Amino acid sequence: MKSERDKYLLQYEYKKFIENTPQKYKLFWEIIFNGGLRISEGLAITVKDILFSENKILIKTLKRKKHPIIPLIMPSKLIAELKVYIFKNEITDKLWNFSRQFSWKLFKQICKKADLNPKYSPHAARHYHGILIADITGGDVVQIQHRLRHSSIASTQFYIHCSEAKQIELIQKIEAFHKNE
Repeated sequence: MKSERDKYLLQYEYKKFIENTPQKYKLFWEIIFNGGLRISEGLAITVKDILFSENKILIKTLKRKKHPIIPLIMPSKLIAELKVYIFKNEITDKLWNFSRQFSWKLFKQICKKADLNPKYSPHAARHYHGILIADITGGDVVQIQHRLRHSSIASTQFYIHCSEAKQIELIQKIEAFHKNE
């Protein structure tokens, strides 16, 4: 059975994952991790979905019926890499031509090569992003909710609970409290 810790990667694990990713797939995984994307969302990206001048990718999600396309601002470095990737490979439609099943297998192979938890699934990349946003924003649930495209704020609570920065901040407050006793 999976524990809560089996659901997300830590920052050093993300770095190990990317370092062990074959060059051919590195950009795909960097987009997934840096956008908090579901695998199906990443695989659905087309050239027309990228707004290069705005550093945005239009994400098509099956999870939200009222707003199925959501613009997501991405790191400019990744948008620049996408531009080169598209030009170099003469891509005119979908950026990646592999399946969810292949992505799943590839993720597991990379985790094994990087000596990461074998219980991780590709969804751990999305959780990594949520926890990263929680750490950066000090646990701002609204920012986490918008970044991960959650329709309900209740779905977002997990990321605050798992945020390592929040746990460290809490233990520091506990230690400070005990010093003052």
